[in-house]
Amino acid sequence: MTDLSNKVALVTAGGAGIGAATASAFARQGAAVMVADIDQHNGEAVVEQLRKAGAKAQFFHADATREENIERMVRTTVESFGGLHIAANIVGYAHPEAIGPDFHLQSELGWDQTFVVSLRSVFLSMKHEIAHMIEHGGGVICNVTSLAGMTHVPESGAAYGVAKAGVIRLTKFAAMNYADRGVRVNCIAPGTTPTDAYQKAGPEVAEQLINRLIQQQAIKRPIDTSEQAEAIRWLCSDAAAMVTGHVLPVDGGWSAR
Repeated sequence: MTDLSNKVALVTAGGAGIGAATASAFARQGAAVMVADIDQHNGEAVVEQLRKAGAKAQFFHADATREENIERMVRTTVESFGGLHIAANIVGYAHPEAIGPDFHLQSELGWDQTFVVSLRSVFLSMKHEIAHMIEHGGGVICNVTSLAGMTHVPESGAAYGVAKAGVIRLTKFAAMNYADRGVRVNCIAPGTTPTDAYQKAGPEVAEQLINRLIQQQAIKRPIDTSEQAEAIRWLCSDAAAMVTGHVLPVDGGWSAR
């Protein structure tokens, strides 16, 4: 029931981290995969790896905050592979001027840019993905939120937490609104999953932050991107056919506190 043969999957932010791992997980189960990313070099590298492994894969250069890009992304996916059955919306971002607990010291720019990338991108992606799916027999969407959207994670900043809470609310709204038209919508909430975003603060700072965050988990180790991808893959498979509107924490037990 987890076989994805004859399915077409679209992954935004598929060029690195959880997105790249998700594209690989879909491909291993037989899906044709459209890898979308704003970073052309990384996205094309992921596609090359998937093709070497025998998968059908293509890269689409997209800024997920621009509707014309998203519309073309969905249209190109359908034209290239003959349909769209699965979408994983993974784009997210915390602007440097919106990180940390003291939001009274942070900038309006930081707040706005965090919302544009972390919430608007999901809205635009879902808008065009769902529009196709409801006209072609349905489909499945998995969004990526964050524990910061569910609980207090001061390191992430208020803007990121509120934007990711918006992803949860949008996921639940879509799940209720489109279920009778054949579309399931869920999201995962990753715990401490080291990606390139952590490294932007520098290796030493990143290591200290990761170690501090891990202490909030019951299972005290970093979570691999492949473990997040497997949760997304399951939610998008027929094995989860009666799961919709769900937020699945993949967090080593953090949310059980």
